[in-house]
Amino acid sequence: MTNLSYRMIYIGGAPAGLLGLEELYDELFTAGLDPEHSDLPHALIKGVRQHNFVPKPAIGEYQDVLIREYKKYYHNRSGGKALVARDYGQWQGFPREHIPWFPVVSAELCNGCGKCIEVCPKEVFETREDGKVEVIEPFLCIVGCCFCKSACDPKAILMPDRSMLDQYIHGQRPST
Repeated sequence: MTNLSYRMIYIGGAPAGLLGLEELYDELFTAGLDPEHSDLPHALIKGVRQHNFVPKPAIGEYQDVLIREYKKYYHNRSGGKALVARDYGQWQGFPREHIPWFPVVSAELCNGCGKCIEVCPKEVFETREDGKVEVIEPFLCIVGCCFCKSACDPKAILMPDRSMLDQYIHGQRPST
């Protein structure tokens, strides 16, 4: 079995780890599908489903995010650059992307003040076009950190319960 790339993307307010996304983007680029091609949304979902589960109700959200990411890939590749899957490193011997420690921002509560962006030492957040904040790199969040949640006056940021980390520290992954 070939080792496929692993990449985290944020879909529908939650991170999703996808296998083979870099290979799929390379295949579509090589086949000449530009980001505006009418077959691209179908080709992306079909390609992602070869190695990943995509729930039917989420197909539209997946397509939107995959197209946005493919546009970045296409632009960089057309300019002679290749995107490389990010290595999030390890935490307590576990791959970082296996640790469900990251902020979730409520779009309804967020007032766009940006205090979370100011206090975050990583590039976890980004301001959307509407001025509200969203999480773009959940696995850059420092495991155990809650600075953003503390800084958020409207209480729009949720973090996991710290007790979940104890199970990882003691060598057992929590059951889901």
